[in-house]
Amino acid sequence: MVLIDLVLLAVVVALAVIGWQAWLDRPSRQWPAAEAAARWEDAHEAVGGVTRVVVRKVAQLPSGQTRVLGESVIEEIPDDAPDWHERFSAARQVAYDRAIDLNGPSLSG
Repeated sequence: MVLIDLVLLAVVVALAVIGWQAWLDRPSRQWPAAEAAARWEDAHEAVGGVTRVVVRKVAQLPSGQTRVLGESVIEEIPDDAPDWHERFSAARQVAYDRAIDLNGPSLSG
């Protein structure tokens, strides 16, 4: 009888520990740390016949869920622009460089 009580107690303790860890790992509790560690990244998207090249500040949870905290448009290029490829390539380079600058250490110390 004592053995059954000990096994039951161990199961209850294990469930309590698992529940506590699940509560601590909730996304709502993880977002502040993810936002503090957010990084700038270059991106592009095609919307309504226009390609937007942007730099975004993105927070990401360990689960892979992301949240965009800020965005800066580098250029909007009409999809039928004759110089689309050249403008897109130049804008992507600017966005890439800007993300590096924004993520890098401050030059002022």
